[in-house]
Amino acid sequence: MHKEAPSPIDLPEPELERPGLGWTAIVIAVATLFLLATNAVSLSDWIDDQPPSPAQAQAAAVADQWYAFTQAIGLAVPRDAMHTQWKRAEEARFHGDGQAGEDADAPPSQR
Repeated sequence: MHKEAPSPIDLPEPELERPGLGWTAIVIAVATLFLLATNAVSLSDWIDDQPPSPAQAQAAAVADQWYAFTQAIGLAVPRDAMHTQWKRAEEARFHGDGQAGEDADAPPSQR
């Protein structure tokens, strides 16, 4: 059998890169900051849905200020545009006999 000759230079074994918990924490933090910056209206809505308390009232005031700030500097524009498109899709009606949606479960003979 042929045995491999040892290397003339002893190199350390390569370390395995394991992103693990640190990498995951960074990804979650970046996603949280991105959503906080671009989706302030959802944060405000969520706070408004919480049971009333002094802390909730203070958080609602801060959330409203943050929403106004993101609106003023334009960070809310992408979310607002997508929300508008979503609402248009919700309101879309299929044209046919003029009564789409109300009797969609009824057989064609009863529409």
